[in-house]
Amino acid sequence: MKFGKGTKTTIVMLLMVVLIVGYYYYLSSRNEDATSLESMENQVQEEMTPVQELLAMAAYKEYPPTPVQVLKYYNEITACFYNETYTEEELEDLAYLAQSLYDTELVINQTDYIEQLQEDIQVFRDGNIIVYSSEVTPSTDVEYFEHNGYECARLYCLYTLKSGTIYQTTRQVFIMRLDEDGHWKIFGFDLAETEE
Repeated sequence: MKFGKGTKTTIVMLLMVVLIVGYYYYLSSRNEDATSLESMENQVQEEMTPVQELLAMAAYKEYPPTPVQVLKYYNEITACFYNETYTEEELEDLAYLAQSLYDTELVINQTDYIEQLQEDIQVFRDGNIIVYSSEVTPSTDVEYFEHNGYECARLYCLYTLKSGTIYQTTRQVFIMRLDEDGHWKIFGFDLAETEE
């Protein structure tokens, strides 16, 4: 009987060892799967174009809280329009993203927005022009004012365009209006007069 009890103990101990070793292999294979999944996510992210990255992040991005940050975000979208390659669907998604930064009155007044945008992009492509850089007014230089009962902001952006080895800088003025949700929206923009 003592021999039988020892055999049972040995079998139980052996089963425990097998379970521990099996659990160890299970955990290590799960870790490999997680590492593999992480590497796949990294690979997908590395293979994404700047347009795809911007569109993917848009779903998680909070609305920019200041006029300067709205304009910087708008400039990211603009750089994608003129500097990157994308599908027709991605262009429409980018256009929708840009319009989400526009005041409702501006959106209503741009009935042929996509067509006009495509024409502008084609002009840039035909001239081999890219948006080389953009520099937004510092927050301290934003001019706040009230117009027709709305809180508004005026700010400027310097755009440097590049075509081959030629650089050209233009200055645009942006007017933003605070909407009922507390979001600064682009109400309008135009080339700014040069200061002499």
